[in-house]
Amino acid sequence: MFAATPKESPPAQTKNSTGNTKLPADYQCRLDDCEKILARHHFVRDGLQRSLNWTKVNIGFDTTLVVLGGYFGWQNYITANQEASFLRSVTGNPHIRRIFTPFTLFSLMGVLLGIFSFPVDVAALSTVQNQIQMQDQAIQNGEATRESIIREGTSAAASIKEVLFT
Repeated sequence: MFAATPKESPPAQTKNSTGNTKLPADYQCRLDDCEKILARHHFVRDGLQRSLNWTKVNIGFDTTLVVLGGYFGWQNYITANQEASFLRSVTGNPHIRRIFTPFTLFSLMGVLLGIFSFPVDVAALSTVQNQIQMQDQAIQNGEATRESIIREGTSAAASIKEVLFT
């Protein structure tokens, strides 16, 4: 998975990201790969966090559609019912029906849209939260691996110094 330096060549010394210890080239290569993977996990987690925020906004929008559509639809229904009742009493005609308006239909469509899209947004919210937890766990594992690489590389560099200078 990681390329190591050949045993015949002397280990190339490079600085690690902490800047205080020089690591052999193979450890530095492993450290660079680990840091690239960690950066990718952070990037994915940031995207998931933005998705989580938008999912919460969508849930609020769906709830607003249901509440406002239901309220205005009910108000329109009550008003139309009162108008029909008034016309029946004034004219004496019991066959007068309520007048259908497009506003009632739009209110009903808003309510239905909110009701049918709410479970989808809740499922998306749950999925995004699970993915964020998985990315957090991957980041923690990557940090532990990074520290392990630095620790092993530092001890390898120290043992190489002992061998070379004794």
